[in-house]
Amino acid sequence: MNPTKFLHLLIVASLVGCTTYGALKKYGQHYQQFRDYESLSHIVDQLPAQADTADVKRLLGEPIDFGFDYRYLIDSSGPTGCPVGAVFHIDEYGKIDQKWIGEICE
Repeated sequence: MNPTKFLHLLIVASLVGCTTYGALKKYGQHYQQFRDYESLSHIVDQLPAQADTADVKRLLGEPIDFGFDYRYLIDSSGPTGCPVGAVFHIDEYGKIDQKWIGEICE
């Protein structure tokens, strides 16, 4: 690959990364203020694979920390009466290896 094409691809990749992080930051701030499903759902959908736990905390604030996962609840419960929220499972390296949003019935 020629250096000019590589530089162009690098610039495009960095702009996409900045845009994604900017959107995540916006959704994270909205979630922290309103504890809403839509903002939390966007974070779950757009958070990159193997994100660091520090990034999750930076975006969403302090979690309910079980040691092996972080949980963030919204302001309502689901059809069965269980709380609704996001679960971010943490691997042995402190990275998020699974994430989902829905009712948390345990």
